[in-house]
Amino acid sequence: MSASATGIPGNYQLIDLSYIELLSNGDKAFEKEIVQIFIEQIPQDLALMKAHFAAGDFNQLKQSTHYMLPSISIFGLENRLKVELEALEALESAYKVLKRHLETVTKVCNKAREEAITLLHSYA
Repeated sequence: MSASATGIPGNYQLIDLSYIELLSNGDKAFEKEIVQIFIEQIPQDLALMKAHFAAGDFNQLKQSTHYMLPSISIFGLENRLKVELEALEALESAYKVLKRHLETVTKVCNKAREEAITLLHSYA
């Protein structure tokens, strides 16, 4: 379900509010809080993943990726990033492939964060 179909203005290419709306049962303050947490947490999660990758600490990269899954899932991003996230958790791909996956996760999450900021401003 798109955000515009829920009465919340906006045209979102990435984020899907279906799960948040199900959890909130119409509680807009709860929805707003979840959106705010996502906006604040995603840059920290991505920075941590990048740092672990750059340091070659792949066990920590794997843990950071796993830790990030709930944030990604609540906004419906898990299907879009399924291949990349599974590869980063499994660590079975070549270095260049893992780097490309991390870049894709970063790009998608940053765009989703921009959409979440727009969404946040739509709450009264």
